[in-house]
Amino acid sequence: MKKLLKALFILIGMMAMLFVIAVIVNLSVFDEELLPEVQAIKDIKAKPYQADNAYPALIALSYYPESSYQSATQKIRQQLNDNITEQGYDYLNHQDEEQLEKHKLDAQQLRKLTRCHTRKEKNCVTKYVTNLSNQPITNPHSQIILGRYRALIEYPNYQEATQLTFDSPIPAYSPLLSAQRVLLLNEWLDNPTDFIPLLSKDLAFWRMILQNNNLLITKMIAIAAIHNEIQILAYALQSGDLSKKQLLNIQPHISPLNQQEGDFMKPIEFEIKYAMSTFYSALNESSDVIDRWFYQPLYQPQATINQYYLANIKLTKELNNLDSPAFYDAYQADEWPYKPEFKSPISLYNPSGKLLIKYSVGNYQDYFARVHDLNAMLVLLNLRIELALHNDQNISTVVNNSIYKNPYTLEPFDYDAEANTIGFDCLDKTSVCEIAL
Repeated sequence: MKKLLKALFILIGMMAMLFVIAVIVNLSVFDEELLPEVQAIKDIKAKPYQADNAYPALIALSYYPESSYQSATQKIRQQLNDNITEQGYDYLNHQDEEQLEKHKLDAQQLRKLTRCHTRKEKNCVTKYVTNLSNQPITNPHSQIILGRYRALIEYPNYQEATQLTFDSPIPAYSPLLSAQRVLLLNEWLDNPTDFIPLLSKDLAFWRMILQNNNLLITKMIAIAAIHNEIQILAYALQSGDLSKKQLLNIQPHISPLNQQEGDFMKPIEFEIKYAMSTFYSALNESSDVIDRWFYQPLYQPQATINQYYLANIKLTKELNNLDSPAFYDAYQADEWPYKPEFKSPISLYNPSGKLLIKYSVGNYQDYFARVHDLNAMLVLLNLRIELALHNDQNISTVVNNSIYKNPYTLEPFDYDAEANTIGFDCLDKTSVCEIAL
């Protein structure tokens, strides 16, 4: 029994000594320097918002109904620039948002009229049209929002906030998408000769945002907006009333996504920037006794940030380099060119950080899938226009002989004669990838 107790005490002593050594090697003085590329991301500073930047106008769309859009935008831009000058951050904080609530426009009517997600659901545009015919836009706030949205898409530049954290407020995107749907459909129903120019301008605006965003959520919103445009144009094509000239005019605007539009490097880098404050404060603010007395002493924030960066950026670069067929094959097989590997958290240096980031690497494949699906939808829309330009020919023949092929398989798109649709199998299984004929 004495030998057993002695062995137990020795074991406890060794464990205690090991813990003390681990605490020593994880003192802040031994934390890593940030990698140069990580330091460069951290050092990104806020820049004043210029008058041609759509970001303040995008926010202002939902506020100050008593003011002109120009005046409302100026107020938002001034507040953003004041925050930069006084605090160093370039977004509206929670207190700013609370103050703005007093001046918020009511977008409820527009939301109710367009409560259907074109990326996820079928026949949304038909539902919108039915709702619009049953309920004309008479709400003053709805009319203000529609007028402002028409002005918003005239902006030539988009640069959004760079200093956000994970709990920072973000702009209200729902009124934007609702206004877009109603404005485009009203133009088609009431003023069809100006429909294509308006749609072209709207598409150029959202492709600009798709290319210049810093946030993953903004990229997803831009994808949703372009899905709206695709389905609304498809609805207009069903009528057969668009002229050959109109169809040829819209085609240059629905080209496949370019490299910058599909790129994820910048939003992922900013995801890392936004996460830095979380990593620096991780465990320090925890009230859990184990976190405070066990995990926190074994945590190196900058070493954790470096490894988080390497895991996420390397994965993103690999995914960025895949074209649609290669991405399709990898997604179907769930076999990726790079999977993050983490050193064992049993090692003495930064074990808490290694445990933390093991569960923090983003599942970015699904975001990439939505971008690839959007690209394929734009190709599909070009096929739909080709069918409209050759409406005297057999549909199957046109589909099979078209230059517009499924980007994943490089085979003709699917044509369902019974359902009267063309389409393909989406990679993102929450999406609908078809166009009604």
